[in-house]
Order: sequence, then structure tokens, then C-alpha cells
Amino acid sequence: MAGLQSRSAPLTATQGGLARAMRRSAPLLAMLAALSACASPERRAYDAALAEARTDPGLCQPERYSPSGVYQPLISQAWQKAHSSAGADAQNNAIPDNGAPVMAVSDLSTTPPLDIPPYSQRACHMTVKAPGQQPESGFLTVVYYTHNGRVDTSLARWDSDSAISQYYDALKEKLRSGVDMNNPTLKACMEHYPAIDPKSIDPTMHQAAVSLRAMLVRRCLANHAALQALYQDMYFIHR
Repeated sequence: MAGLQSRSAPLTATQGGLARAMRRSAPLLAMLAALSACASPERRAYDAALAEARTDPGLCQPERYSPSGVYQPLISQAWQKAHSSAGADAQNNAIPDNGAPVMAVSDLSTTPPLDIPPYSQRACHMTVKAPGQQPESGFLTVVYYTHNGRVDTSLARWDSDSAISQYYDALKEKLRSGVDMNNPTLKACMEHYPAIDPKSIDPTMHQAAVSLRAMLVRRCLANHAALQALYQDMYFIHR
């Protein structure tokens, strides 16, 4: 998450340790970068679907979600991540693989898109059924953050109707308990995904905009925690 740090801010002791670990791990990182360049067919299909979903007028058309449809990789991977033991936030950057179930999709409907630069979001409400599982209704959402004229961050997410209700109940409880707004990682993530001036948008869209930004900030926090654990592992391996 080095890109989230202020360029003028001095490194803390912890950050300095991570920097030294990264220098020691440079050969390993180079190898990982080379491997990531050889994307699997599953990864290429997922990335292509995520890019197309940004502007496709047929995003919520049933044929797009057939077993061979362009968006089958999005719903299958998003559903799998949502039902993983680690949770969707921790799994958002997991590499798509061919182990995700083929989903049966029905009852699709379009929800209003959200386009508030630099953020945009599109969603479809649908009923999905994984093999051997009960049908589940909810939203497939694709989210994009554009920076310097290009998409900086994108993700596909599945939220069941029941999970949404539980999330907002839990969020209300967290807000009652208080949030540590001085947490440096939280502050860095919020700086990376800046707030939207409420005067610039329709008041009816403000809640959706806040929710969209919160989703990206949560992803940022989860990714930071995962990277910190990775750096610590590499430090002990290569010191």
C-alpha cells in the first residue's frame, strides 16, 4: 500500500522495516510479477468481463449469465468470495480460478447506476443458485474508481438480501460503539478514496455514494492487512 503514503511523510520504524524487507525480497517479488503476467484463462475472462460490465447496456440481461455467458465468471467468483470463510473483503484480490461453481441465474432486474466521478457503480438484482445450494436473492455489483483518466480500482461483489440487512444492523452497532478515526491506515485509505462534495450530487444519491466509497475503503483496509502479513512472512524468510 505504499502508494497510499504521503511522499513527504517520513517512514516510521515499522514502515522502515517493511521497506528493508521489500528490498531483501526483490528477487521473489520479481518472480511473482513474472508469474502474474502469465494470467490464467480464468483470470483473463474475469478481467475482460469486469471491464465490459462498466459500460455494457445489457449488463442485466439473462443470456449474459448463461454457463458460457460473458458475466458468468463475475457472478460465480463474486458468490464464491462472499461465501468464503475469509469473507468478501479479504478475498477481493484473490486470483479467479476454475474452482468457482457455475451459477444458475434468474429473475434479473436493473438497479439505477451510480456515476459520481471519480466513482461509478452498476448493479443487478437477481436470484442465483449454486449446485447443491438453496437459491439466494441479492445484488451483483460492479464498482469502479477512476484516477488520472483510467480505472484505478475495479471489483465485482455479491451481496445477498439477507447479508445486506445484517451488514447495516452491524454497522449501526459499530457506529454506536465509535470508530477510531485516528487509525493511520484508515486515514490513508480514506485519503486514497476522497470524499464526494454532497453539494455536487442529487441528495437522493448521497447515501449510495457514501456506501460505494465505504466499500472501497473496506477493501483498502483488508488489502493493507493482507500485505502487511505478507511482508512480515517474507522478512522472516529472507532476512
